[in-house]
Amino acid sequence: MDKNIILLKDYFLLINGSLTPKMREYLEDKGTCFKEADTCNLKLTSKPDTSNKSAIIEQEKQEPQEVVKYVEVSAKPEVVETLLFEKPVRSGEEVIHNGDVTVFGRVNSAAKVLAEGNVEIYGRIDGLVQCDGEYMIVKEIGKGYVVFNGDILEKELFDGKLKKVTRSETGAVIKDIF
Repeated sequence: MDKNIILLKDYFLLINGSLTPKMREYLEDKGTCFKEADTCNLKLTSKPDTSNKSAIIEQEKQEPQEVVKYVEVSAKPEVVETLLFEKPVRSGEEVIHNGDVTVFGRVNSAAKVLAEGNVEIYGRIDGLVQCDGEYMIVKEIGKGYVVFNGDILEKELFDGKLKKVTRSETGAVIKDIF
């Protein structure tokens, strides 16, 4: 658990089953957000629901509203620069950026790189890297974790050669660059 706490800390955990007092204390000490599923009225299944059932919600009749005219204002889109690291991201360092991040070194253990844009890491990843952009370029995942648009990437798929990670309707797609 200690090895994975850096990854779990940023997510809401729904624990299926009962927690021991010692485990509850551990999770609280580590600052994780969690809830026991037993205390919720949820039906947990191991198989995803494949039925195409949809609900139709009827809206209440509303009184006529006053017509308001909107004037369209064009604003210049905010330009977000790429953060560039020509050195390793050191242990304990957190890089949080709302744009693209490029690291020409490695991401050491206990380091975090969190980006809303695209991420390129040309060294070994031993920390946590989270990308919410359109693509990633990754060379090697060591002891670390890589999360791409909510999908945790499997370390075994990265063999030291540059790979491009993109998203599709079914999840992450990993391809060799060369």
